[in-house]
Amino acid sequence: MPNLSDSCRVDRLPVSVRKLARDAGMSFPLSLRAFLRDAPCPHTECVTLHLKSLSEPNVPVRTMLVSMRTVYNTANVGVRVGSREDLGGNAFAMLRDLDTGTCIMGGTPTAEQTTLFANRNNVGINDIVIYFVRTTNPGSNGCANHPTGRPGAVVTRGATQWTLAHEIGHVLGLRHVDDPPPPNPGAPSPLLDRLMTGRGTASITNPPPDLINTEVTTMRSSPLT
Repeated sequence: MPNLSDSCRVDRLPVSVRKLARDAGMSFPLSLRAFLRDAPCPHTECVTLHLKSLSEPNVPVRTMLVSMRTVYNTANVGVRVGSREDLGGNAFAMLRDLDTGTCIMGGTPTAEQTTLFANRNNVGINDIVIYFVRTTNPGSNGCANHPTGRPGAVVTRGATQWTLAHEIGHVLGLRHVDDPPPPNPGAPSPLLDRLMTGRGTASITNPPPDLINTEVTTMRSSPLT
């Protein structure tokens, strides 16, 4: 079912549908489907996400979307949801706790990742799929490594409100800004005010986290925006 938070115009909660329609130059009342279909995105670039759920995260998806938009809006990149799909049936039970291996961007996906990322119903070639799973092995809040030609990421049940934005950042070409992490003796000082900190999004301070100019350029140059 469509959700009001699917619109790239929803960057705060709660939200007034009447105001959203007025800002989009649309008359009110109108149906939710008509609003999602016809309201233009007020950004020069936009990413389209497709949300496929094997397990519900602890942080509501709408909160993750709004949090992502507060950061991506600073790059003038909109975030819209193209579709939602429940993959919670028995056919996907073995993938709820997903083997992601070392999860290195550009690395070889595991067999389980390859199987899961083959599910791209209603997804355009340059759209990004988010698979909400229960856990990963090894454990993490998310993983953005994906098979070639199937851009996407997984987000786990324990993810924070910034995990979605962080993992999509990787898909758009961004890397961690403070790797390698401790206990590596060469570890740099943590940059916990940045979205792409490698020290975990739960450690982010002074929210919303920042994107710098070079990161914005990388995101906007991606074929996925």
